[in-house]
Amino acid sequence: MSDDRPVLLPSSVEWSEEARLVGEALRTVQAAALATGDDARYVLPPLPWQIAADWVGDCPTVDHGFENLRIMVLPEYALRAVWDCHRALVGARDGDVEAARLADLLSLYLDTYDTDLHGLVERLERVLAVLCLGIAAVRTLATHLALKQGNAPDAVQAVNEILTAWRKAGVAP
Repeated sequence: MSDDRPVLLPSSVEWSEEARLVGEALRTVQAAALATGDDARYVLPPLPWQIAADWVGDCPTVDHGFENLRIMVLPEYALRAVWDCHRALVGARDGDVEAARLADLLSLYLDTYDTDLHGLVERLERVLAVLCLGIAAVRTLATHLALKQGNAPDAVQAVNEILTAWRKAGVAP
């Protein structure tokens, strides 16, 4: 059995901007971690930062699928990397001494976007809410989309369930 999972993504401009900002922040950390050659300087080695940056950064550019949804297949290792980066950023946000360099690195970057680590973590949590949405409607709709049956009654109901779940998580569909 594959560890890959279908993930449905919103195609709104707001969602794309949030995912892009998070992806760029993760890429900034990855580049700094790679440049220093110190695997612990920014809490994690460069590879998890790179994997998370690649996958989150691709969220706004995945091809459109049905109406205002996009679909991508997310490997389990990529989701784990995003969660690892989340934990590191939460530590930096909460003043963890081991994450102080991470907080310093990102402070200048985030200032240009008029946000801070609290705002970055909130955005990342909305990205994770989408990437981890585990309701049955996700698989139902992904199946219908793969079969080009996006207008089937089950698919329409699944879309409504997904949009409701996103709204509850503060995600703009």
